[in-house]
Amino acid sequence: MNSGIFYGDAERVLKTLPPGIVQCCVTSPLYWGLRDYSVAGQFGLEATPEEYIARMVAVFREVWPALRDDGTVWLNLGDSYARDPKKGVKFEAGERTYMQNRQATEGNRGPQVPAGLKSKDLCMIPARVALALQADGWWLRSDIIWSKPNPMPESCTDRPTTAHEHVFLLSKRPRYFYDADAIREEAGPIKTAGKNNNCDHPHTPDPRKKQDTLGKNTYTGFNARWADSPSVGRNKRTVWEIATAPYPGAHFATFPPALVEPCILAGTSPRACEICGAPWKRVVEKSGGTTGRSWHDHSEDIQKGQSQSVGGLGAIGTKAGNPYRRNETGWQPTCSCDNEGKGRCLVLDPFAGSGTTGEVALKHGRDYLLIELNRDYEKLIRGRLGLFYAGAEVAMVN
Repeated sequence: MNSGIFYGDAERVLKTLPPGIVQCCVTSPLYWGLRDYSVAGQFGLEATPEEYIARMVAVFREVWPALRDDGTVWLNLGDSYARDPKKGVKFEAGERTYMQNRQATEGNRGPQVPAGLKSKDLCMIPARVALALQADGWWLRSDIIWSKPNPMPESCTDRPTTAHEHVFLLSKRPRYFYDADAIREEAGPIKTAGKNNNCDHPHTPDPRKKQDTLGKNTYTGFNARWADSPSVGRNKRTVWEIATAPYPGAHFATFPPALVEPCILAGTSPRACEICGAPWKRVVEKSGGTTGRSWHDHSEDIQKGQSQSVGGLGAIGTKAGNPYRRNETGWQPTCSCDNEGKGRCLVLDPFAGSGTTGEVALKHGRDYLLIELNRDYEKLIRGRLGLFYAGAEVAMVN
């Protein structure tokens, strides 16, 4: 299936999709109890967290068949607070009220404080949704913290300003496609004794053993041994510091492209089978070091009898070692089809908003499938996708 844009209810549209066509789903549904977009059927206006969570589970139950068995879901969610309806229901920053249509028809100032919660309680909606999806069969693989250096200002004076949201990584199977090399981070200096920020495999200092005498308690020796292997880097961590990035013309909070990018890069491949859509995987040769052990102190990275220095290691009069290396040698298919890898992975966003997911997918040579309830966002999506929009399928599903 090529790129496409569908306007309508996400659950209904998803039911119409062929099975197993999506490689990766990256999305940010409307958060519970924060905004009213005056569109019938929108998410976030449910009377209780339980209703909201039930709708979320129902939608992702329809994502399941459309997603390949080796695919992943990256779900961004923020939280909200229980508020006394007598005080009105607003953003914590006091930006604007929500549920205006319900207020007009029901004559109240918002929903009651949910059962089990008190006014001003943090509702823990992201955690509740994640646990509900886990209970519904999804593998919950990671809870990523989106740390915002420029969060929305808040007027509250009795708690810290909220400066983070969650991105949950979910899968259908315990094994799935994940391109860790596509989002590897540059290895940073070690600042904490006994901790190794460079190691991309399990590493826990063994208290029963003497630490690496080259680097003492700071593992500088370990860093030096890797100094000539810039391709190694380290695994992506679970805290991503990414600034918010409003999109011109959008009155609502939008995905920053920098948040979507690592999700798509890790969850899809730049090459895919043109027959079945299976992603191709990198071929990486690993050598050196002491990888593959449940615990290791890296002292064996140094081989006796070697004299050449590695990085700054020679400066402290130490024999050179056996640095850990990673060399990318190409790509190979993950399916048995006779294919050349000329296909394109398909990225799904069932709550497309302004179309950020589609924009990032196109930037990296992936196809997109966007679903949006509000047809008023069509102009924003057109602007975001530019000339590529003309070649996409556009449909309205009632």
